Amino acid sequence: MKCPKCDVATEPVEMKSITVDRCPQCGGMWFDQDELRLLKDREHHGEYRWVDVDLWKDAEKLNVAGESYADCPQDGTPMATVRYGDSDVAVEACPKCFGIWLDAGEYDKIIGHLDRKVDSETVADLLADVEEEFVELFTGREGLKSEAADLGKVLYLLQLRFAIEHPMLVKIKEAVRHLFPE
Repeated sequence: MKCPKCDVATEPVEMKSITVDRCPQCGGMWFDQDELRLLKDREHHGEYRWVDVDLWKDAEKLNVAGESYADCPQDGTPMATVRYGDSDVAVEACPKCFGIWLDAGEYDKIIGHLDRKVDSETVADLLADVEEEFVELFTGREGLKSEAADLGKVLYLLQLRFAIEHPMLVKIKEAVRHLFPE
């Protein structure tokens, strides 16, 4: 496979047990369908696994930023420049094979976006995420085990966010627990 930017042969690189193609010249990386999601799910102990930012999940919400500078290195189809979720990161995506090309540094920008997203979620946001993850438990394409792990992660984050937003209620809960031990 050749880099769509430099036209030099890419090299296989392993990241968290996922083999991606990286350009030795510009550092860009090619992710086959679902590889970017799998890498995101495995990074940082799965902290971001529940954040489903699937570029192809909801066609009417697809944020196409314009025409790409290149053709797909996998199948030659002209790629589109697509915003990664609601971030300012624009990636090259193939509408045929659903692969994604990230220029050097864009993966780190995506992780930074996910950091900010997780940190800014409120209890209300997380409750909506719990509902969405519960539905995906039965309808999601990632499989029952993976979808259950997503639900577990968002429930854990909900518990933490609740403690941050309502510290007095947490103190009352702890006081009651000491008064009436099990």
